[in-house]
Amino acid sequence: MNFTSGIMLAFSLLSALWSSAVVGEELLKQLFKDTPKAQEMNYNDIISRIMNINGPLLNISSLQGIITGDYREHANTICSAGHKSCLWPSSHNKNIYVPYAFKSNYKRAHKALIMTSLFEFESLTCLRFKYRTREVAYLEFIDGIGCWSYVGPGKRTQEISLQEPHCVDVGIIQHQMMHALGFYHETSRIDRKNHVEVKIEHVVKGFEHNFNVKKSNNLVTEYDYSSIMHFGRYAFSKMPGLPTIVPKPDPNINLGQLMGFSKTDILKINKLYQCNVCGNLLTENYGSFISPHYPDLYPDYAQCKWMIRAPWQHKIILEFNFFHIQIYVGCYRDNLKIYDGSTVHSRILKGPVCGKMAPAVISSDHQLLIVFVSGHFKHSKGFSAKYRFVTCGRMLIASPTKIIGKFEYRATLNPNEISNCFWLVQAHKGHKVVFEITTYNFQRSDNCTNAYMKIHDVARAPPTSQGKFCEATPIPIVEGTALLLEFKHPGAQIQPGLRVDYKCVIHPFERQGRSSVHWNQCNAFILVWCILLNSVWIM
Repeated sequence: MNFTSGIMLAFSLLSALWSSAVVGEELLKQLFKDTPKAQEMNYNDIISRIMNINGPLLNISSLQGIITGDYREHANTICSAGHKSCLWPSSHNKNIYVPYAFKSNYKRAHKALIMTSLFEFESLTCLRFKYRTREVAYLEFIDGIGCWSYVGPGKRTQEISLQEPHCVDVGIIQHQMMHALGFYHETSRIDRKNHVEVKIEHVVKGFEHNFNVKKSNNLVTEYDYSSIMHFGRYAFSKMPGLPTIVPKPDPNINLGQLMGFSKTDILKINKLYQCNVCGNLLTENYGSFISPHYPDLYPDYAQCKWMIRAPWQHKIILEFNFFHIQIYVGCYRDNLKIYDGSTVHSRILKGPVCGKMAPAVISSDHQLLIVFVSGHFKHSKGFSAKYRFVTCGRMLIASPTKIIGKFEYRATLNPNEISNCFWLVQAHKGHKVVFEITTYNFQRSDNCTNAYMKIHDVARAPPTSQGKFCEATPIPIVEGTALLLEFKHPGAQIQPGLRVDYKCVIHPFERQGRSSVHWNQCNAFILVWCILLNSVWIM
């Protein structure tokens, strides 16, 4: 069943039932349970998913108060011009605190996903979500009928409906939160005609109003085709494959997306709420970012966050062209932390780190959060970082209890495919890692272009080459503090591959204390400090 036919069937069922006055909440919920899961449908944008889930609501929108398929408006309030009444209030420290509560008993995993979606806003804006105590105006998440929200804050309890399980999705949650923060759909912008053409003749009869333009406050931002608030190409289409929205000037531009808020979505929030933040969302296949004021000294009391988000099924390699953060005991004052996820509640991959040793990493999933803070003392230049997305990668960190290990890889059998995989092995403090490499069926490659193996020590900034190999010859032992190995080879029936045995040995250079300081070093300092204080107290 396609999107249009599914909606039409829901319309006919609901019209008959409603006319007989037998439509109740439980019946509607049963209809929703029969709706195909959005994740199982082939949609390229969040709003199309929401429209599929909310299909049974659309025919009775005037009775339910739902506008353009997924939002409501407070009485006598229009938020399109960015009026202060449509904003959550600012606090004395310039943060925007949004109280929230859960009315429904969501499953633990679903509640955690809702919380993560909110915390992602905190990573890149001045929004702060706090569980409601005595606040009169607050958000209340309910397991209601479909996915919808009010636009802007209300004066009392304000519901956001996220029906389990269909609506509990990061993209859908963040879309509804954008409504709650005061934003309408991107396609309702007053300057829309300069960027897209709406083919109203392709829209299902009776749903043309969903494409009405509002007197919007665009906050001096470019039209955002990739906004989480943008309609998909076939929104409200009368038949499959018939577009209702065509981008200008390039009709092939993608409309909307599934991952979550866009860079411009975040920019709009920060402009609307006058957030003074340092950092950004990075979603390109590769890119770079720097600490504030680099290559000059970074400022006092810097607090910067960068979220890197790759497509699903990808990983992120983060390296540094320059790294120097002022050393202090345990990196307590100035430091960098790298989280294996999108919020500060994710697992820490590296940090807190300071000094000159670069904290290169490979993510375990498709997101990284990098957090840089500084105090009010002597500073350094900071850092210049670069990243790239890969489809195959793994990070291995040695420890005092695990100083040896191995990894093995075999390329694809398909000669038309190229295997390209990365491994990063990080030695623990005061040690270096040593590679002993064996290759299998390695093909000779002219100029080392099609088949090769490259190794860099990425603890140095910039990374230093430890060799590039493209022949089936014995490979010398390679060593370094953090070794990044890249293996690239076309597929073959003989299935080329490699095996790496590694071990960690004492690094005499680092034993001299000239490298970075990490948190676990702080224990010794604290012990000495306590002994000194105790001695003074006894005296």
